Amino acid sequence: MAFVIDGSEWKFEGWTADEIQSALGRLLDRVTIAQGRRERIWIGEDLHTRSVLADLSVWELWSPECPVDLPPELRQELAAMLGRAPLYLDEETWPEGIPDHTEVSVSGSQRTDNPDVAWAHHSVRSGCAVACLGLRREGAYPTVTDSGSADVHWVINEQGHRAFFRAAIDVEHDCESTLERLAPHAFPDIWFLDGIWRGLGDFAGGYLGVRKQLRELLAVLDDHGRWAFTASPPKIREEDEGLSGTGDPSVQLIQQRFKTYGIELAPEASDVKRDPACRLARERVLGGRTLYCEWHAKLRGDRNRVHLHAPVSESEDKLVVAIFHEHLPLPGAS
Repeated sequence: MAFVIDGSEWKFEGWTADEIQSALGRLLDRVTIAQGRRERIWIGEDLHTRSVLADLSVWELWSPECPVDLPPELRQELAAMLGRAPLYLDEETWPEGIPDHTEVSVSGSQRTDNPDVAWAHHSVRSGCAVACLGLRREGAYPTVTDSGSADVHWVINEQGHRAFFRAAIDVEHDCESTLERLAPHAFPDIWFLDGIWRGLGDFAGGYLGVRKQLRELLAVLDDHGRWAFTASPPKIREEDEGLSGTGDPSVQLIQQRFKTYGIELAPEASDVKRDPACRLARERVLGGRTLYCEWHAKLRGDRNRVHLHAPVSESEDKLVVAIFHEHLPLPGAS
């Protein structure tokens, strides 16, 4: 799982200084976020030297000959980023198809020689998720070379960043170990408690029986979970216009919020909390704090539950996903 900067988009003829600054600044922000998540960023060997405006290279955008005026701090940030970025061609293992097939068609366009996109294309075809960091293009596009076809993601914002890693679970063979490895990247606003992944085997039917529903649930929890548990009333959907009121959301409002996103979420009944054995089965420790993880969603009928806890400081204010299980014990159950 990695990104390659698509140098073919670095063609600034007709762009204003503000447009160039905005696009490169957005790219720098995305690189910073990716690096913070320990995600690899590659560049092509010609990114430093290729012409990006008339016959000027990227570094000559700050020369007297350049027709646009860009801030010097942008050059400094760009130099720091590109100076540390490794070349994908320096990798010991290359995806099959490199370097013989670098002419690529994107979304039905005429094929052009584009080693950057070809690297992502052949990587995806080889079962290794790689996306392009673009300047304007965003989303998943069909790409074609002489070797075959593959859907390649272009990422310019957080929504696309997460969408790429969620799709990467399928690219890299959806199984328990793949989900465990990619979940922190696909669902970065969820705190997965240590040891939770062992619980995938506690689902009735195992992970294969719930993987579609589980990933859909995790996506909603990642996108809206923290907001649903912490935002003041009366807003029901995060996208709703208008100011929120004051106070904490009620249990009913939290449930209503998740329901609008297609998720049935509920806390345990009071008798479960009062029963020592049942309560203990739902408790987990995080940073020295004991969490009673009573909130749960059901993946199939009344079975296969995912237990949660609202964001806490020990989880860096992320929603806590705590337990995977077919069904934890209830009072009076034998």
